[in-house]
Parts: sequence; structure tokens; C-alpha cells
Amino acid sequence: MEYLQVFLLSAMPVVEIRGGIPLGVISLGMSGWEALIVSALGNVAIILPWLIILCHLENYFAQNRLTAPLYNRMVRKAEKKRAAFIKYGKYALFLFVAIPLPVTGAWTACVASRVFRIPMKDTFWIVSLGVVMAGIIVLLNTMMVISVFS
Repeated sequence: MEYLQVFLLSAMPVVEIRGGIPLGVISLGMSGWEALIVSALGNVAIILPWLIILCHLENYFAQNRLTAPLYNRMVRKAEKKRAAFIKYGKYALFLFVAIPLPVTGAWTACVASRVFRIPMKDTFWIVSLGVVMAGIIVLLNTMMVISVFS
């Protein structure tokens, strides 16, 4: 049951792996590695479904007469920056996810990848690696906090 709690919390937007690991280690008594693996799996599990949903939403926004003008303006702005993003974008996307700050997780990275037209396959691997790196950072910070307060 503890694994499921950590998995589900890590799959939630905003909280993601930054909440799953501390929950597993501090509240549920998991080892650091257990919490890291379960949290990473939970956070990675949402990437492909969320990308598929975003593709459908994108089609809807592009075709809806109320949202199409705003959507198309956003796409045109993103297209202007696409050349620079193609060169460095994958690294930027990785760092965006790997640095565990609020709203810099897998959910937001998937939205950014759709805006900049990064292929789904590339997005999956880049964001997954970023999630693992963020998980390691969060785990180290969690262990440091535990050692300070114990």
C-alpha cells in the first residue's frame, strides 16, 4: 500500500517526485532507493498519456473558432524561437525537469515539448532522464534533512 501511495503522489501534477520521495522516506519508512524507484516510476508513468492528451487538446484548440486565434499566435511565437530551441532545446528540457523546483516537472515539460514540437519519443526519454536526476537531487536533500534533524 505504501508503494501505491508514493506512486500516485508522484504522478500528480505540481507535487510529482518532489513530494513522493519525502513521503516514502520520512512518512512511510521506505529506504531511499525504494522511494526513488517508486517515485520515478510514478512520475514517468504520466508522460506518454499526458503527451497523447496534449496532442488531442492541441488539435481541438487549433480547430475551435474561439481558441484558434490565440493558439495560432502562440504557435507562431514559438516557431520564431524554434531554431535556437532545436539546437539547445533538448538540453534545456532536461535541465528544466532535472532541477526540482515548483512547476518544473514532467507535466510542464510535456506541455513545453508540444509547444516546441519535440517528437514524443525524444520527449519521453529526455523528461524521464530529467525525472531520475530530479529524484536523485530530492533524495539527497531528503537524506540531508533527516540527518540534520535526527
